[in-house]
Amino acid sequence: MAKASKVKEIVATTPNKVGMLAKITNAISDAGVNIIAISAHAAGKKAKFMIVTEDNQKAMRALRKKKLIVGEKNAVSVALSNKIGSARELANKLAKAGIDLNYCYGSTSSGSESLMVFSTKDIKKALEVCG
Repeated sequence: MAKASKVKEIVATTPNKVGMLAKITNAISDAGVNIIAISAHAAGKKAKFMIVTEDNQKAMRALRKKKLIVGEKNAVSVALSNKIGSARELANKLAKAGIDLNYCYGSTSSGSESLMVFSTKDIKKALEVCG
């Protein structure tokens, strides 16, 4: 069904203002790092970005140079078939196993795969269920 792996995602906390997505993506791109997945949300005066890249250390150095607060946390990345029902199948497996998600985000393209990234307290169990 899917190929799951443990990944490190960058967590960047920023002011909630216009242009922060541009600031973050410019810094990472200018450092020569590819972004694999990104999600962001705002809460009041702060925004939080979760970013999976091909080189987190290099990306974090670039973000710190822009005076951003960054860290890393563990997450699960799942490569799914890019077809109707793939996300549903994954979600049902996680629910049946009792795995509580903190958040998730995903992306797809015209290719044959889509990507789901999620945070949970039980990464080991999630990898067993998804893998």
